[in-house]
Amino acid sequence: MIQRIIDKNNSVFEAYLTTAIYGMSFVFMAAALTVYIAPGANGSGVGEVMGLLNGINFPQAIGLRTLGVKCVSNIFAISGLLCLGKEGPLVHIGANCGAIVCYLPISGFMTLRNDVSKRQMMAAGAAVGVSCAFGAPVGGALFAYELSKPNTFWTFSMLWRVFASCCIATFLLGILGALEQGLTFSFNDIGGTKFSFQDVSESSLLNLPGAIVIGVACGLLGSTFVQVNVKLAIIRKKLFP
Repeated sequence: MIQRIIDKNNSVFEAYLTTAIYGMSFVFMAAALTVYIAPGANGSGVGEVMGLLNGINFPQAIGLRTLGVKCVSNIFAISGLLCLGKEGPLVHIGANCGAIVCYLPISGFMTLRNDVSKRQMMAAGAAVGVSCAFGAPVGGALFAYELSKPNTFWTFSMLWRVFASCCIATFLLGILGALEQGLTFSFNDIGGTKFSFQDVSESSLLNLPGAIVIGVACGLLGSTFVQVNVKLAIIRKKLFP
């Protein structure tokens, strides 16, 4: 639409104004839904899910209303051109779906309506969210385990079940993505959720030296940051006991 305005009226200012108005409108709707309907959908959701898995109560962070507003407001926020990451929202959405499954009116699901089972289902949902975000079943299972590994509800049987659910979710996402784009079934990166359109270009071995240099530089910078942060924390503790 913006390109049509530029081509028709040859006015960059009008195109910019249209983009700003549409963007602010979408962002306003996302903010209004969050503030007035489901305040528990505020934020990324990773912190809330981490707290819930570790026994800290976050009111309204889990529920049908929160799930609906989280999904709709994310669509509005992305349409409003906000810089929105996909890990946090999908973790929160997955945890909500996992908790809501315990309350489905299905025979036998009554046994899941206890604190341990709900936390297990929430951990599985959060893991599936990460897996769908990045197309990484192992990463999703390890993410959920890392969030709540000191807790007693993690068992060996739960670990492999969470990993199996992550594999199934990633596989189904790949199938649905391929059907949406009219592609044949193949192993590719379509199993990861995209929050924007990306141009995929082929790579060659000529890019390998540059990738190695960037990897080494980022590793050194990361380790330096950790060391500086640790020393600053020690100094801060001495100055402000």
